[in-house]
Amino acid sequence: MDPLVVEVIGLTKRYPPDTTAVDGVSFSIRRGKVFSLLGPNGAGKTTTVEVIEGLRTPSSGSVSVLGVDIQRGFDSIRRRIGVLPQNFEPFDLLTPLEAVSYWADLLEVRAGRKDAERLLERVGLESRKKAMSKTLSGGEKRKLGIALSMVNDPELLFLDEPTTGLDPRARRDLWGLI
Repeated sequence: MDPLVVEVIGLTKRYPPDTTAVDGVSFSIRRGKVFSLLGPNGAGKTTTVEVIEGLRTPSSGSVSVLGVDIQRGFDSIRRRIGVLPQNFEPFDLLTPLEAVSYWADLLEVRAGRKDAERLLERVGLESRKKAMSKTLSGGEKRKLGIALSMVNDPELLFLDEPTTGLDPRARRDLWGLI
């Protein structure tokens, strides 16, 4: 049986004074699986994902990612995961090619121009690789975010509403990529 890559036990996240965004959520995800967290707006999905990604501190419960407790060892896993936040905004004054190269540098990933071009091709942005990011459509910006989340060839990828703004064909292409 494949090992667990995410284990969430009794996760609760409260915001003062009296808002409970996540209340006792538990689930686990095994390596090689695609997992979707579904629910209505305001159900706590993004908050749950942000806790798992190490961006928020849980009020109670435990979260383990790639075998590491995120409250104690997040630094040891942050380069092993990829993240596309729900409200991603690209680097407006960079081209997608520059943004991918810059992100690779931030993550200390050795990626040359050809690697960046291949990644942009995988997400369907090869024809826009030299355009200023501020001129990209909403769907193209989302594709750039997906490329950035994959720049370090992560063991685990978090995509929060990855198809937002994508046309039907781009949605199908993304599901194929996933």
